Amino acid sequence: MLTAESALVSDLGDAIARDPEVRQARMVAEAARRRLVACMSHPEDGIDVAEAQGMLEAFTSARLLAKDAEDRVLQHRGLLTQAEVRRRTAKRHPAPAAARQPPRPPRPGTRLNAARVLAAALILTLACVVGVMLARRSGSGRR
Repeated sequence: MLTAESALVSDLGDAIARDPEVRQARMVAEAARRRLVACMSHPEDGIDVAEAQGMLEAFTSARLLAKDAEDRVLQHRGLLTQAEVRRRTAKRHPAPAAARQPPRPPRPGTRLNAARVLAAALILTLACVVGVMLARRSGSGRR
């Protein structure tokens, strides 16, 4: 038996499902989910953790955007106020982590760059060559 409540919920669900913004956000979320599943379904090929993390973040972001779009439909229908939409959005999208400590700046002299690494490698190679030459000289003089 169809009640007024179930008819209202069904009509509202249809309105949300037909909304172009909601449909687009859901399609993006589904595409992101498929990419994530495809990446994770073949572990024998090796999993790029950074790529998987990026896909997971894209999927999560797309899902949140779909929820935001659904809330706008509910607001348009008069079922949510602007303040409720803002509160729900803020709950889903926490403010940037200002409370987190910023990364520490590197101490002077500890920053690596290509020139320093190359110079260190050359000095190490030179020291090895000099050591080998000295060992040969001292070894040949003893015989």
